[in-house]
Amino acid sequence: MIESVAQDRAVLIARERLNIFFSTTYVFPRFRLLQLLSVGGAAYAGLLVRLLCDVSIDCVLVWVAAVFIAECLVTEINAAYRRANPDVTARRHWAWAKTALCGMVGISWSLGPILLHVPESPASIIVATCALIYFVTVATGMVGADYAPSMYVVTLGAICPAAIWLASFGHGLELTLGLCLLALLPVMAGSGLIALRKSRVEINNRLEIAELLKTRDHQAQQIERLFAERTRFFSAASHDLRQPLNAMGLYFELLSRAADPAEQADIIMKLRECASSLLRQFDAIMGVSATDMQIRDSQVRPVRIQDLFDRIAATLDPEARRKGLRLRVCPSRAVCAVDPALLERALLNLVGNSIKYTRTGGILLGARRRRDEVQVLICDTGIGIDAKHQKAIFDDFFQVDNPERNREKGLGIGLGIVRRLCDAMHWRIALRSVPGHGTTFLLGLPSLPQNACEVEHQKRPEVPSASTSSERPGIVVIDDDALIRDSLQRLLSGWGYDCIAFASGGDAFDFLARHQTAKRCVVLVDYRLAGGENGLGVADQIILQHGAVIRIGLMTGDIGPEIAEGARQRGLSVLRKPIQPIRLSAFLNSEAA
Repeated sequence: MIESVAQDRAVLIARERLNIFFSTTYVFPRFRLLQLLSVGGAAYAGLLVRLLCDVSIDCVLVWVAAVFIAECLVTEINAAYRRANPDVTARRHWAWAKTALCGMVGISWSLGPILLHVPESPASIIVATCALIYFVTVATGMVGADYAPSMYVVTLGAICPAAIWLASFGHGLELTLGLCLLALLPVMAGSGLIALRKSRVEINNRLEIAELLKTRDHQAQQIERLFAERTRFFSAASHDLRQPLNAMGLYFELLSRAADPAEQADIIMKLRECASSLLRQFDAIMGVSATDMQIRDSQVRPVRIQDLFDRIAATLDPEARRKGLRLRVCPSRAVCAVDPALLERALLNLVGNSIKYTRTGGILLGARRRRDEVQVLICDTGIGIDAKHQKAIFDDFFQVDNPERNREKGLGIGLGIVRRLCDAMHWRIALRSVPGHGTTFLLGLPSLPQNACEVEHQKRPEVPSASTSSERPGIVVIDDDALIRDSLQRLLSGWGYDCIAFASGGDAFDFLARHQTAKRCVVLVDYRLAGGENGLGVADQIILQHGAVIRIGLMTGDIGPEIAEGARQRGLSVLRKPIQPIRLSAFLNSEAA
C-alpha cells in the first residue's frame, strides 16, 4: 500500500515536471522569455565582437539566425504539446523530442566562439566564450529545473563543440579557454541538479497543497451532504412522530367528555394504538443512532456465513409463514471478515424487507464466493422496484408504495440503515429488480479461506422462568421525573409488587438502610438524575453498602457506549427507555427466579 502511494506520488511529480517543461511564458505574442533572452544575448555578443574586432557581419547574422531558428522550434513544440494534450505514455516521447531541440539550441550557441573567432584577436574569443558561459548558466538553471535530460543535452551541446574546437589550436588563449569550458561542465551540471531538486520540492509542495485543498473540499461536501441528509431525516421523523401525538391529544379530549363505558373503552384502545405506533417510530429512529454507535464499536473478525443464515431464518421464518411465504436458505461454507452483529442487522433488514413486499412465492437466502468476495444474495418474488426508484430506496423514510406516509406500512428506515452499514464497513451493495417479478439484493463482503476460523457454536443463554413464589421482591424506583415515578409506581403496584419511589439517591439510601433485611429488593434507577447525580454513581453506593443482595436495573434513554460499558462492569441490567411493560415484566421475573 505504501509503495503504491509512493509510486502514485512519483507519477504525479513526473507529470507535473513535464507540464512545466512544456509550459511557455510569453513576453510578446509567439515569443518566449527564454527565447528573447537567448536571441538577444547572441545579437548583443555578436555586435560587441564586431565593434571590438571587426568580425564579418555575415558571421554575426548566421550565428544569431541559428540561435533564433532553434529557439523558434522549441517554441513550436511547446505549442504543439498543449494542442495535442498527449496521454501519459506519449508524453515521454514528446519530452525526448523537445530535449533534442534544446540540444540544437545548445549547439547553435556553441557556434558563437567558432563563427566570431578573429585570429590574433583575443577579444573575439573572450567575448564569445563569456556569452556562451552566460547562456549555459541561464539554460541549466531554467531548463535543468524542468527536465534533467534536457539540461544535460543543452550543457553538452553548448560547451563540447566550442571547447573541442578551441582546444584543437593546441596553444595560446584558445587552448586555455577550451580547457576552461570543459572544466566548467561538472559545475554547470551541479548547478542544474540543485535547481532540479528545488523544483521537485516545489512541485511536491504544490501537490500536497492541492491534495489538502481537495481533501478540504471533499470533507466540506461530505458535511453538506450529511447535514442535508440529517435535515431530511429529522423533517420526516418530525412529521411521523407528530401524527400519533396529534391523534392522542384529540383522543384525550374525547375521553374527558365520553360518558358511555363502551365509548371510553374504544377511545382507550385507540390511545394504546397511538402509543404503540409512537413507540415503534421512536425505536426505529433511535435505531439509526444505535447503528452509528455500533459502527464505531465494530470489531471485524472471521465469521461463518451459515451461522448468520441460521439465526436469520429462525428469526424471520415465522413471519414468512404467517404470510404464506417460504423462506429458503441455501447451505454455505463461506467465511467472511465482518462484524457479525452489523452483518446480522443488515441481513435482517434486507430479508425482512423482502418478506414485507412479497405477496406470493418466497424468499431465497444464499451466498457464493467470487475471487476475494463473498456475495450474499437475497432473492424474492415480490412486487419489484421500478428503475427510477432503485437508488432512492436506500434513502431514509422512502417507500415506493407509501407516498401518503401510512404508518401501518412501516417507516422506511430499514434500507437506510443497510446503506449506512455498507458505507461505513465498505461492503458492496447492489440490486436487480423487475417490477412484478421480484428483486435480488447482493451484498459483497470481504472473503476469507474456509479454514480461517474455528467458530465455537455458542449455546443460547437459558431464559429463566418466571418466579412461582408468592413472595415477590420489593421495588425501589429512583427517578427525578415525577410522572415516571408515578406511572411506574401505579404499574408495579397493579402487578402486585410493593413499590416505593424516590426522586434522589440519598432518600433511597436511607430507606434501604432501614429495610434491607425486611424484604428482598430490586432497584430501578434512572441514569440521569437531578443535582449532578447519575445512576452509575447511585449503583456504586448501593453495591458498596449492600453488595449483591440488592439487584439493580439501570433505566436510560441514552445510547452512549460509556453507559453500557459502565453497567456491564458493575453487573447491572440496562432497561432502555421508553420501557415497554413486557420488557419490564421479563426483567422482574428474571430477578425473582
